Amino acid sequence: MHEELVPIVSGRVNIAQYLRRQVEDQPHKRALILPRGHQKDGAALSQSYTFAQIEELSGNRARALATLGVQRGQRILVAIRPGIDLITVSFALFKLGAAPVFIDPGMGKEGLLACIRQVRAAAIIGATPAMLLALSRRKDFVGCDLLISTGRIPLPGVTRLKKVKITAGDHSVADTQASDIAAILFTSGSTGPAKGVVYTHGIFAHQTEMIRKAYGVTPQDVDMSVFPLFALFAICMGMPSVVPCIDFSHPGKVDPEPLVQLMSDYGVSFSFGSPAFWTRVADWCETHDQNLDSVRALVMAGCSVPADLHRRFFAGILPAGADIFVPYGATEALPLCSFKGSEVLRYAAAKSLAGAGTCVGSVVSDKLTVKIIRISDEAQPEWDDSLVLPDGEIGEVVCRGPVVTQEYFESEAANEKSKIRDGRRIWHRMGDLGYLDANGLLWFCGRKNERLETSSGLLCTDSVENIFNFDDDVRRCALVGIGPRGQQRPVLVVQPKDESLLRDPVRLETLRQELLALGAARSGSALIRTILFKDSFPLDVRHNAKIKRDILAKWASEKLAKS
Repeated sequence: MHEELVPIVSGRVNIAQYLRRQVEDQPHKRALILPRGHQKDGAALSQSYTFAQIEELSGNRARALATLGVQRGQRILVAIRPGIDLITVSFALFKLGAAPVFIDPGMGKEGLLACIRQVRAAAIIGATPAMLLALSRRKDFVGCDLLISTGRIPLPGVTRLKKVKITAGDHSVADTQASDIAAILFTSGSTGPAKGVVYTHGIFAHQTEMIRKAYGVTPQDVDMSVFPLFALFAICMGMPSVVPCIDFSHPGKVDPEPLVQLMSDYGVSFSFGSPAFWTRVADWCETHDQNLDSVRALVMAGCSVPADLHRRFFAGILPAGADIFVPYGATEALPLCSFKGSEVLRYAAAKSLAGAGTCVGSVVSDKLTVKIIRISDEAQPEWDDSLVLPDGEIGEVVCRGPVVTQEYFESEAANEKSKIRDGRRIWHRMGDLGYLDANGLLWFCGRKNERLETSSGLLCTDSVENIFNFDDDVRRCALVGIGPRGQQRPVLVVQPKDESLLRDPVRLETLRQELLALGAARSGSALIRTILFKDSFPLDVRHNAKIKRDILAKWASEKLAKS
């Protein structure tokens, strides 16, 4: 195994080189596995592609796209379902030096169109539904003169990619610099308007290396992720990736049974998903007395992971020696920190119950720097060491390093709000509140824009909610503020595990009193005197895990006004 898969030499790197290195090392090994059900005898059926086949297919598509006029430096919208087309088109664009633009379709039609208008791509490559949207909303696809379909249905004004005639032969990889744009990934829009995050080839290269080293990934691992773009990283690291046939926009609603079966069928050892997804898997495994024998590493990301979820997996679902990894970061900076589930239970769970927040671990590389600065909603154009707070004091998390993106796509307002210049370096403001403890571990306390400033002081969502989430009758809860900042009234909105509680006033009042007593015993949480109950929470579209507290705050305000 190469210590570093594709070294960055003289500033030159292209993420497609990672695929070529895998072809050199293991050309005939399966790289992508697309399950296709089971035979009558129970044997798994699948369609597989080797590293050599993906290299050849992506090369062919690079030639086809070049024939159609796609050029280096162009922005190209990619709207393809997870699978072989998404993988080969992405690598084809990398090879050309064009920048694929990935937008989460789960954000809704209007949000999607707003992102499309902003990015002004030269072309769109997508399945038939994407082509129909582009044809019906031409005014939103500004500058997008080339429509390329991966589907089978002929459409007027649309070129079918598989029908493009090409000449045989190899396609060279563009000689891109580490600083050249490789892709634009839009944030989910769960905590504000979606923004286009500019990824360079250098950032992708460093991400691949840091993920590989942090989680000990080897070619002997087999991946199955419920975040579709992770398959690109898996292939770059030489790890075969199983792509399940699910609705990736709703990981918290998938049927876990076939996915547990897939993990068994293909010996999945490494799997990435949101806490909402892993909760469903834990529920099913416990109900059916099943375990995940092949797994050595579960990765849970997207929001804070309850300590109880770690306990459930270690109580018999995971085999001995396996562990859970919880990375911390964002689209703009990933990965930054990581913490093991076993360490959560040993070191952090009791502290979280006492209101300390959620420990997200230490930085994954000595190339990364994380600091805590004073809380402010104002722009901070230039770095100043006086901004930095001492260990143990809550402030805003900032970071710098080779996986930290330097800018948003053509959004000066977003750049001013989130970036701090430090000479030639850039600090990114995570928009998260937290602190560093005496051991150098980072604790997440909540989003900055969701903090409460009451007459008695600061309240952070994660610090407070962790206390109540440990209650056996609570599925999840959310701290929201009513009124002007500085005089906010804290309100706890609770979703019970058992919905029948909502129809039983006596049991509901008993739970309310239990939670009020629990809060009274904890510093800060004693300020909470109002508890409301709700049957469901609005969640983010990408991980189905982040709570949209702004929507809940509006609901709580209206409910309290009526009562």
